[in-house]
Amino acid sequence: MKLKRILKGSRIAEIDNKAISGGIDSKWLMKNAGSGISKEIISDFENKKLKRAARGLVVCGGGNNGGDGFVAAKDLLDYGMRVIVFHISPVEGLSPDSLFYFKKLKAGRNNEVYYLNPEDKKISSLFKKELKKADFVTDAIFGTGLHGKDVYGSANEIIESINSAKEKNRNLEIYSVDIPSGVDSDNGRVLGTAVRAGKTITFGCKKIGLVNYPGADFTGEIKIIDIGIPEKYYSKYEQVFEPDFQWVAENIPLKESWTYKYKVGNLLVIAGSAGFTGAASMTCMGALRCGAGVVTLVCPQELNSTFEEKLTEVITYPVKQTEDISLHIDSLNEILDLSDRFNALAIGPGLSRNPSTICLVREILKNIKKPLVLDADGLHALYGPRDVESIKKLDLTNVIITPHAGELSAVMGLGKVPLEDRIKINLEVAAKYKLISVLKGAKTVISDYKGTTFINPTGNWGMASAGTGDILTGIIGSLLCQGVGLVESAVCGVFIHGLAADIMVKETSRTSLIATDLLEGIKRVFLEIEKIKY
Repeated sequence: MKLKRILKGSRIAEIDNKAISGGIDSKWLMKNAGSGISKEIISDFENKKLKRAARGLVVCGGGNNGGDGFVAAKDLLDYGMRVIVFHISPVEGLSPDSLFYFKKLKAGRNNEVYYLNPEDKKISSLFKKELKKADFVTDAIFGTGLHGKDVYGSANEIIESINSAKEKNRNLEIYSVDIPSGVDSDNGRVLGTAVRAGKTITFGCKKIGLVNYPGADFTGEIKIIDIGIPEKYYSKYEQVFEPDFQWVAENIPLKESWTYKYKVGNLLVIAGSAGFTGAASMTCMGALRCGAGVVTLVCPQELNSTFEEKLTEVITYPVKQTEDISLHIDSLNEILDLSDRFNALAIGPGLSRNPSTICLVREILKNIKKPLVLDADGLHALYGPRDVESIKKLDLTNVIITPHAGELSAVMGLGKVPLEDRIKINLEVAAKYKLISVLKGAKTVISDYKGTTFINPTGNWGMASAGTGDILTGIIGSLLCQGVGLVESAVCGVFIHGLAADIMVKETSRTSLIATDLLEGIKRVFLEIEKIKY
């Protein structure tokens, strides 16, 4: 199963040019794009079963995005819909291919096509009047070529009018062509204002601006249309991908019918301190639910009885503690000896920021080269009070880190990580430390130090609840101990984690979701995975 490719929108013009130079007709591509849009709209309104012809507005810019809109408008008119077209660029400002289809549209009998000049009060009034009557609006104003500068002037006013119409009429369907106008297709930055689409019909592949926030908040449902450009033209750019359920299922290891617990996978969890036994417990349970055969928790001596009561299926291994009741550096040799029996480690949840404990984590990173996931307080080994030169010398190629944005900014010494820069900065930390970085949050970003990034499609805002990250650490650790590769463990773990939440919110609501609900969700995810694998 192939991963779904995601590209910067700025690559599309170059890809189009290469395809055209290779003999593909540019007008044919525009025709395919516009026809794909119209088919999607027609299909949606056939399902609505209106008792009259659907009424729509198509708003076109001067570039090829507007040309796609002209093609779609003609198709919709031919189908019998009542469509009015407004173009915001004068005719002489239209791109050559756009002008070609504009003329075809204008040649139709009684086709209503207007230049939406804000100085023309009559046309501006008509636009606002028709917006109130419309069943749908097709936004073909700006495409993937819009970058950097905020939308201004009449385009700003038109976008605001479309959004305002939607606020007043919740039944109004808004379609954006390729990307919502006003979203930077390279990074998801909103350029002052942007169309809030209910559906975005994009071409060839998804664009980063469609899946990275804040732009992802404006896209609605995303539909990818094949317009006839072969895959070979897309493959030579940034390596950004989106996994799907089939790909995840294929990367989960098969278990033989005669297997046993130690063959399935043996995970060592190093976590927990006074007041944070819950974090360690959820990591262990997340690992068990994801298929680890044996999970052992290294914990401070004084908390052993607490963990034994909380964790029926987990082996506990108490070691020397600090005065804060966290793990002591003096337990290092014992932990190093113990680790020989395990396939992978999960370190960090609820560990505390005690200097002795953080020193212990650094020594573990230096001395244990088994697959390892590092989270939460454990990340302080990379950015707390530290010997910078010693950190630089660490070999972390066996490590997956799972920071949220605040932790990533601390690791990288930044003030903050803006939403639109998440992919860039996550790639930077992966390259700097030569590890896998899982930047948690909406549309979690997973990057490796070789320059490949994955953007996770599952999950919802209900996961903004304490403890969900601890369960993710357990899921990833579980996959590692079962022999799944580092990158695959990170990507599959995040996907399963988000899908578990998507399943459970149907019963709990997003507002009421808590971390331990995900344990039930993981069970249901694996019910579906096993239907494919066994």
